[in-house]
Amino acid sequence: MATPKNTPSTARKPAASAKNTQPAAPKTAPAKDNSVVSAAEEKERRRKIREAQAILKADRTWKKFLAQQEDELMRLRDEILPTVTETTRSTLRSGDSAAASANGQHTADAGSEAEYRDLTLNLLAKDRETLYEIDAALERIRLGTYGICEMSLELIPKGRLEVRPYCRLTVKCQEEYEKKHGTAARFRPQDSRLVGYAGVQNDVESTVSLDDDAE
Repeated sequence: MATPKNTPSTARKPAASAKNTQPAAPKTAPAKDNSVVSAAEEKERRRKIREAQAILKADRTWKKFLAQQEDELMRLRDEILPTVTETTRSTLRSGDSAAASANGQHTADAGSEAEYRDLTLNLLAKDRETLYEIDAALERIRLGTYGICEMSLELIPKGRLEVRPYCRLTVKCQEEYEKKHGTAARFRPQDSRLVGYAGVQNDVESTVSLDDDAE
C-alpha cells in the first residue's frame, strides 16, 4: 500500500492582528497657562485699589463723609424695607383672592386687577433692586472699598455719591456700561456671590476702618 504523499496543509493560518487604521490624533500645542497673567492682573488690580484707598484715607473729610453716607444708606433701607415687606404680603394675598374668585369675575374687572398686579410687581422689583444695592454699598463701607469705581478702580466723586449713595461706578463707566448692555442692565461683580471686589473682600490689609484717624 503506497504511503500518501505529504500535501500542504489547507488550514488557514491565524490572521495577523489588524493594524489600527484610525488616524492619529493631531498633536496640539500645550494649553497656554494663563495663571501667570491672571495673577499679574489681580496683583495690579489690588495695587490700584490700595492706591485709591490710600487717597481716601489721606482725605481728612472722608471719615466724616463716610459716616454720613452710612447713615443715609441705613435711612433709605429703613424707609424701603417695610414697603417691600408689606407690598409682598398684600400682593400674595390679592393673588390668592383673585384665583379664588376668577370664575365669577367680570372680564374687564379681571383685566384691571391683573394690570394693577403687574404694576405693583414691577414697583416691588425696583424696590428690591434698590435694597440689594443699598446692602452692597453698606458692605463696601465695611470692606473699605466704598467710593471706588468697580470698573475703572478710580474714585467716584463725592457729589455723585451724595446724589446716589449706593452707586458702584463713575458717570463715565456707567455710560459705557449702559451703552454696551442697555440702560436696564445693572452692573454686578464677576462673581455674583461676592460684594465688592473679587479677591479683596477677605483681605484684611485692604480695608480702611472708620476708626482709623487720617494721617
